Amino acid sequence: MARKKTGRRRGRPSLGRFAKRRQTTRRGRREGPDLGAEALRRRKRLLTGREDLPLDPAGVLLGRELIDQQQYSTLSLITKWLQRQARAWGGREGSVNGLWSAIIAALTPTHGGPSLTVPPGGDSARYRLARALAKLDGCRTLVITLAEGRIIPPLIIRAVECRLNYDDEAELDRLREGLDRLAGRR
Repeated sequence: MARKKTGRRRGRPSLGRFAKRRQTTRRGRREGPDLGAEALRRRKRLLTGREDLPLDPAGVLLGRELIDQQQYSTLSLITKWLQRQARAWGGREGSVNGLWSAIIAALTPTHGGPSLTVPPGGDSARYRLARALAKLDGCRTLVITLAEGRIIPPLIIRAVECRLNYDDEAELDRLREGLDRLAGRR
């Protein structure tokens, strides 16, 4: 009985030119990793002015030299705290704005008793976050908008277009001062 021909030869099939196994050969490792498409690098240079910054609003502020490196680090730390607490909290669709509203509601005293103390456990992180955001009083909405990441604040869009107005400059000054207070510089 004759075997049915399948259209290919016996043995292991040959892989295409760009198959994964070719990238793990010595030659593939010697060429170095692809650090990103040219279009992505071009977009980063256009928006942030540098290729090493992430494409987020805080990266745009740092790249345009509207905040310095320490302020950028403090801003990223605060946004990570907000995002982590919002995910852990999960209420009101898990948004940072909903979390902030709940924190403010919880911190509002309803009676003339003793001042609020930091409770042990999970609530202490929210109280620490509330104290940190109290130092950002003038720019709290901007920081919350940056942490939510759902929309790009108009300030960032105008910064990219180099069309900052007087109100934007005032908001950036409040942001810088608040971040400096958090970092302990002022």
